[in-house]
Amino acid sequence: MHAKEAPYVFEICNKAFCRQENLLTHTKEKPYACEMCYQAFSLQRTLKRHLLTHTKEKPHACDVCNEAFSEQGSLKRHLLTFTKEKPYACEICNKAFSQQGNLKRHLLTHTKEKPYA
Repeated sequence: MHAKEAPYVFEICNKAFCRQENLLTHTKEKPYACEMCYQAFSLQRTLKRHLLTHTKEKPHACDVCNEAFSEQGSLKRHLLTFTKEKPYACEICNKAFSQQGNLKRHLLTHTKEKPYA
């Protein structure tokens, strides 16, 4: 990999990145802090999305029921309730879920892991 292709180098492990945000993610550096609650983020766009939780702004509205969401990802998850689409399938038993979090919780039934016990 050439320096021009990956100009952002982490000095400790010499790993190189094409984009500064990838370097920040790798180093776990969080230079963008919320002035309201002081939660910190690696990426400026993540901070901007977080700020919507304080302003209560919800710019993403559902065309079906008009429910509004602060994040586009939340609207996309909501829309799955109307389409009945289940894009997250268990590789062990093929059971499908509309949300990734539900699949993760389901996977624990196969491992018998009880993370909240």
